[in-house]
Amino acid sequence: MATIKYLLQSSSNNAPIYMRLSLGKNKSIKRKVGLFIAANSWSTTTGYPKQNNALNKQLSIKLKHLEALVYENISVGSTSYLDIDGNWLEDIVKKFHGYEEPDEKDSLMGYCKVFLRNKKSSGVAKSTVKKYFTIVRKLEAYEESISAKLLVKDVDLEFYEDFKEFLRETEKLSMNTIGRYLKFVKTICLDAGKNGVEVSDQLAYFKGFTVDAPFVTLSFQELEKIKEAKLEEGKYIITRDWLLIGCYTGQRVSDLLRMSNKMIQKIQGFEFIVLKQEKTGKLIQVPIHPEVRKILGSRDGKFPPCLSKNMDSNKVLFNRYLKDLCKMSGIIELAEGNLLDEETGHTELGQYPKYKLVSSHICRRSFATNFYGDPKYPTPLLMNITGHSTERRFLGYIGKKSIDYSLQLAKIWRDNEE
Repeated sequence: MATIKYLLQSSSNNAPIYMRLSLGKNKSIKRKVGLFIAANSWSTTTGYPKQNNALNKQLSIKLKHLEALVYENISVGSTSYLDIDGNWLEDIVKKFHGYEEPDEKDSLMGYCKVFLRNKKSSGVAKSTVKKYFTIVRKLEAYEESISAKLLVKDVDLEFYEDFKEFLRETEKLSMNTIGRYLKFVKTICLDAGKNGVEVSDQLAYFKGFTVDAPFVTLSFQELEKIKEAKLEEGKYIITRDWLLIGCYTGQRVSDLLRMSNKMIQKIQGFEFIVLKQEKTGKLIQVPIHPEVRKILGSRDGKFPPCLSKNMDSNKVLFNRYLKDLCKMSGIIELAEGNLLDEETGHTELGQYPKYKLVSSHICRRSFATNFYGDPKYPTPLLMNITGHSTERRFLGYIGKKSIDYSLQLAKIWRDNEE
C-alpha cells in the first residue's frame, strides 16, 4: 500500500518541503514538492505546517491537494508500482503547479533538431550541415553554462549579448565567427516563426556581423622562393606541391586535397581539373596551369599523396606544415594579421612574421589576388575558377573595391592610346 509523508531536511527560514512516497518495504521515493516554509513553523509530529496562522493553513491545504493528486494517479495507473519512480513523481508535482512541457518545436534546442533534420533531407551540402551541427553544439554548451533550457521566444537582445559574451570569453571564438553564429541563430528562429512557433519581438533587431580583418597572400615572387627552397623531409615536399597546386587552381582546401587523376578531363584538346565544389556544389573546370603540369610531371602524372588517410587530419597537417614550409623558405617579413594569443585565448591584431599567419586558405586568396588586375585575366574568368557568384563578393574576397575594376579598364584604355 502506498503511503505519503512530508518532511524537511533543512533548518533554514526558507526550507524546501519534501514528499516521501513509500510503495512497500523495498521502494521509497523522495522529491521536493516546490513549496517552502520556515523550519520553526513545521510540525514533525503531524508532518504538516503548524496551524498557527493563515499562511500555514493555506500551505497545509495545498499539500493535502498534492497528496490527493498523487494517490489519484496511483489508482488510475497500473496496479504494479514498477513504473513509478522519481521522474514519475516529479511529473505529478509539475502538473500540480500547472507546468507543462513545451512542445519540441517551442524549445530552442528542440527546434534546432527539427531544423537540422530538414536541412539534411533537403540536399544541403554536407559541409554546410556540419557547420550547422557545430553551432547547435555551441548553443547546447551555452544552455549548460546557464543551467537553463531556452524557448525559441527567449532569443531576444538579452540572449544576443549573453551568447556573444559566452562565445567570446568561454569558447574563445573570433568576432567574425561569432557574427556568423549569431546570424545562424536568427535564421533558425525566423524559420521557426514561419512554422507557427512564437518568437521574440526583438528578433528583428538581432543582427549577425562581420569585422574587416587583414589577410595575407603569397605573391608570385614568394612562390618562387618556396619553389627554390632546399627541402629534405618528404612531408614538406608534399606540402609544397599541394601549396603550389592550390595557388594555381584557386580551390578551397576541402576541394584541393581531394584532387586526383580521375578528375582530369580533356576538352577540345585542353586538359582540365573538373570537380564539384564540396561547399557550393558548383561544377568547376580548372585549366591545368603550366606550374601544376610540372608538379604532375615530376610525379609520373599523379597528384601528390595525402598527408593522412583521414581528410580532417589531412587538413590539419597541411596547415601545420605550411607554416614550417614558409619559415624554411624565408617568408619571415612582418605582416599585419590576427594571431591567437595563448595567454588570453583570443586572436589579437598585430604585426607578426608572415609565416605565422599562413593557413590553407592562402591558396585560394593568392590565386585570386595574383591574377586579378592583369588584362589577360578578366575578373569573370577568375570568378569562374574560384566559384564566386558575384563580382562584389569576389572583389571583397581579395580586398578590392569596385573602383579598382574601373581603374583596371582605365589603364587598359590609356595603354591603348599610347
